[in-house]
Amino acid sequence: MIARAVTPQGKKRFLRACRGAPCFEVLLPVERSLFARSQPGRFYAGPSLALDIGGADALAAGGADPEELAAFLHFCGCGSLITSGTAPAGWRSAGQLTCFALPAGRLLPLPPADEALWGRLVLETEPAAGALAAFLYPAGPARDDYYSALCTKRSRGLARVWALTLDGQIAATIGAYAIRGGKAYLACGCTDPELRGRGAGGRLAALFANALAAEGLEVCLACCPERVGFYTRLGFQAAGSLGRYLSP
Repeated sequence: MIARAVTPQGKKRFLRACRGAPCFEVLLPVERSLFARSQPGRFYAGPSLALDIGGADALAAGGADPEELAAFLHFCGCGSLITSGTAPAGWRSAGQLTCFALPAGRLLPLPPADEALWGRLVLETEPAAGALAAFLYPAGPARDDYYSALCTKRSRGLARVWALTLDGQIAATIGAYAIRGGKAYLACGCTDPELRGRGAGGRLAALFANALAAEGLEVCLACCPERVGFYTRLGFQAAGSLGRYLSP
């Protein structure tokens, strides 16, 4: 039975289900540990399931009865699910996210970039959360949610973000938005549309991943199909996949 992960047994089930799940092994436990108290209706567990429901979207590690999972997600008003395990009964597949990893201690080669542009960029290892939020989410509630979550995680040493600035404005960014158990989960890699295709974002991603790996962290990330070639060329290793499903 799927229930809130608030009891000692529920918490243990949640963590057990996350073990070995690509990317979610790091992300879901960090999210639950930080936000379970302030967002009690967000985290659930089954005998072998960890479930994070953020509005209409949900993330899941482990498995559950497909019929029960579909009914529960419908009850919660979810329209999409990304999971390392069970597909909800009756939901349609919307493809896969490919997971990549960089082992601790291994370094990626620095990719080529427009050196004239690179020379004008300034690396910021502690960019302001407000500026990052505005760059990644120009409008809407996601902007405030991102800002609040980043500040909380940074204050506890569970997230790190780098950015490149051009003339004082953010031009590209990437961050580790969950750090736990010797692993770091990368996300929100983004480059200003006017600067894409000139190598700045790729070089930033390689530099950032190398810094984490040099500290003994295994780096992991999940990306959509159109970004697989980008991370493959950078030298990341394939490390499983996550299925994406949509409500009928």
